[in-house]
Amino acid sequence: MGSLFVLIRSFPSSLPWFRCFSTSHQLFKTASSNRWLNRQNNDYFTRRAKVENYKSRAAFKLLQIDERFKIFRSKSSSPRNTLNVLDLGAAPGAWNQVALDRSPHGSKILGVDILPYQPPDGASTLQGNILSKGTHQQIKNFFTLSELEKKDEIFNDVEIITSSKSTPEPMESDASILEKEIEVSQLMGKELSNKDNGPAADPASSGSDLTASYPVDVVLSDMMANTTGLALKDHVMSMDLCDAALITAVDLLKKNGSLVMKFFSGEDDVVLEKRLNAVFREVKRFKPKACRLESKECYFVCLGKRAYDVDKVELFSMR
Repeated sequence: MGSLFVLIRSFPSSLPWFRCFSTSHQLFKTASSNRWLNRQNNDYFTRRAKVENYKSRAAFKLLQIDERFKIFRSKSSSPRNTLNVLDLGAAPGAWNQVALDRSPHGSKILGVDILPYQPPDGASTLQGNILSKGTHQQIKNFFTLSELEKKDEIFNDVEIITSSKSTPEPMESDASILEKEIEVSQLMGKELSNKDNGPAADPASSGSDLTASYPVDVVLSDMMANTTGLALKDHVMSMDLCDAALITAVDLLKKNGSLVMKFFSGEDDVVLEKRLNAVFREVKRFKPKACRLESKECYFVCLGKRAYDVDKVELFSMR
């Protein structure tokens, strides 16, 4: 209080008193900002991010998670088995960069953030609120279009030969045409419905319908609210964002898909972990070395989504 009194006395008497307190607040704020800048400049991962051209030090958290859990490993040796990766809270794009580097060639990376940002070359971005159903539909539309583009590429590899014979080829039977249609349909990931010989296939069981409804292989969430310095409040806000990420995974993630989400540890993370275990076969807590030791920040790494359809009412009734 004495130092504040000296500060006030040092200003001219004509200066309004509220300007004095505003100035003292700015001095305290500047000191705090300087401490933050000094910590950033002296941080190993911040310096390394600049050297390796990552947009932020957060890239090393995801790199360390992937080194441990191999979340970007394709489930098949097929060169066409690429991944659809959804990155929530993606700005400024460091996790986009890691996903591009670690995913199989040709994978689709979509970053979603309420703030605009410039994604790295090869990734796409959607500005929107992940709590919105409209945003979920836009995500589905993006990956559905990507799947259609992949299927077009399949036919680019097919060589079409036109016969030079003068005599016409014999007409193929309906059975042989049907066999070829089935082969093409299977190649495109669709089930052929023969309306003449039987009932139509159940849409719920169609592989193509499931792909359209659940198009994502990996969901990443590095979402966080602006921290307040109050541990309980920061924890509660973190749990809300984790619930949003879990809803997104329930709605969009394929069976056997993976989810990585950041959370601030606290008493409610036990309930969150229980819900995650209901949706995924394997759930691990992991704190990468790139996280600051004093931080409450940690990650849930969830592998192997149990089923496509999950009852959200039942899930969020868990306590």
